[in-house]
Amino acid sequence: MKISDTMSWAGIVSYFLLVAALPAQTQTGGVTTRDETPTFQSNVNLVRVTVVVRDKQGNTVGSLQKQDFELTDRGKPQEIAQFALEGSAVPKAAQQTKTEMPGEPAAGPKPVVPSRFVAFVFDDVHLKLDDLMNARKAALKHIEQGIPPQERVALLTLSGSVTLGFTNDVAKFRAALMRIIPVPPHSHFPPATFFVADQFMKNPGDEQLPWNSPLLPPVLAMQINVTIDCLILDSTPGLAPPIARDTLRAVYREEAGDASNAFRTLNNVVRLLGSMPGDRIMILVSPGMYLPDELQRSLSESIDRATRSGVIINTLDGRGVYTIDPTGDVPGCRLTAPQTGLQVAKFAHDSITSQGLILHDLADATGGTALAQNDFAAEFKRLANPPEYVYYLGFYPKDFKTDGKFHEIKVTLPNGKGLSVQARKGYWASTHVEDAATASTREIGEAVFSHDELRDLPLDVDTQFYKTTSADAKLKIIAHLDIRQLHLRKQDDRNRNDVTLVCALFDGNGNYVKGTQKVVELRLKDEDVDHRRDLGLTVNSDFDVKSGAYMIRVVARDAESQQMAAANDTVEIP
Repeated sequence: MKISDTMSWAGIVSYFLLVAALPAQTQTGGVTTRDETPTFQSNVNLVRVTVVVRDKQGNTVGSLQKQDFELTDRGKPQEIAQFALEGSAVPKAAQQTKTEMPGEPAAGPKPVVPSRFVAFVFDDVHLKLDDLMNARKAALKHIEQGIPPQERVALLTLSGSVTLGFTNDVAKFRAALMRIIPVPPHSHFPPATFFVADQFMKNPGDEQLPWNSPLLPPVLAMQINVTIDCLILDSTPGLAPPIARDTLRAVYREEAGDASNAFRTLNNVVRLLGSMPGDRIMILVSPGMYLPDELQRSLSESIDRATRSGVIINTLDGRGVYTIDPTGDVPGCRLTAPQTGLQVAKFAHDSITSQGLILHDLADATGGTALAQNDFAAEFKRLANPPEYVYYLGFYPKDFKTDGKFHEIKVTLPNGKGLSVQARKGYWASTHVEDAATASTREIGEAVFSHDELRDLPLDVDTQFYKTTSADAKLKIIAHLDIRQLHLRKQDDRNRNDVTLVCALFDGNGNYVKGTQKVVELRLKDEDVDHRRDLGLTVNSDFDVKSGAYMIRVVARDAESQQMAAANDTVEIP
């Protein structure tokens, strides 16, 4: 599978299924190697929390240790089971080296493979024309300054009308950007906001009540009065209640559908970014959107998927710095009662305020930044880079119950005077428990699409290739795992462990190309253990490839102690 500029969302989602070679099995001296088809899933009870700590000047802090943090779930202290520090200022491990087969020319400079992936996502469903044009112009100005060699950019819209996969081609980005236009909004007269419609759906009131009954819910009474004034029904006000109710139901149905579709798109973008081997950044340009209670779970699921994939979501409020009109005007209408205008102004204020909350929630929970300023060009430059330091805390909730309920979490620094903490506000409990096999599959999958070196076990990667035609080559990837520290379990006079090794190949734009998975079964007699430990494990993976630059990612995980190893290599086929 290769993600291209025109790849469908279904294709993006399917990256979790890596196609391996035909099943095969070899056995030597108590060591059996078999090929498998690696299928990666995400289904987990571990809760991962992305944390950014800043000083009074707004600079990120990268000197904290695990013991500096305290974390609570519904007010109960939790043990931090996983702790990691990442970010643009954290040094990455050195790359491996490449060798050629006999007769090949000496290796040249290493190809520059992408290590930062930035997805620009425009909310063409909710942005007004002027705001979208301003943001589009600023994004083009930012990109035309040049795409760094280590960076790839993608461009997508929430409606799905424009989709450009990761590229370093400025002309392609410019052409795709110019195709973005606002989706025509739903039109109702008299108008109503999603916020107002949701308040009505929560309390629709008694349909038998007269139009001017004091027992009507306030939001419905307001909409009825607006309907009377806009449609000039002052002589027949009894016609207004069914029109108002129908309008509010239609607005709710349409806006809820738009919000659900937006989250599906956001989740797909996170999946796309999660498949990239490097820093993963989303820049969401949007005025925000109102979310009723039943869609808050969708927000939490998007956050959870992003934090598990190491995706940072930066948000840019497409409205810029704005003011809320206090007059309570309704376009196309003349409101006859001052009280109606006050109600319209109040609900408009609540609606506009609430729709921007999602931008802060997405950024805070994933280690990103939420900006709402008018200098879009400068903001794009700032948002295209990850934070200097990002902490990842993981915990297994105490007394975990698969009840599907929302859990409020809080991260604090008891001794961090003058420091501010940015982290997610909570998560939704799962409705099932993750078994050991699923956990193994998930951890391997996450490691494959990461870029960090893991050294629980020493792992070396080498490559060899030879050309078969002017455009084709055979590539051999050789992974050697040092197992001198590998735990072996004694059973039935054998020393046992299973080691899974996955080798994944990414092209020059960071798109996954193909991969293999092999399981090495160790069933060693006592007299063979020392010799095998000295030898280690060497696993070869062969690929048919085209000319070009590639990044190689090799991940190993043992079944007994769940130790992980991961290493990168690069190769350029001339």
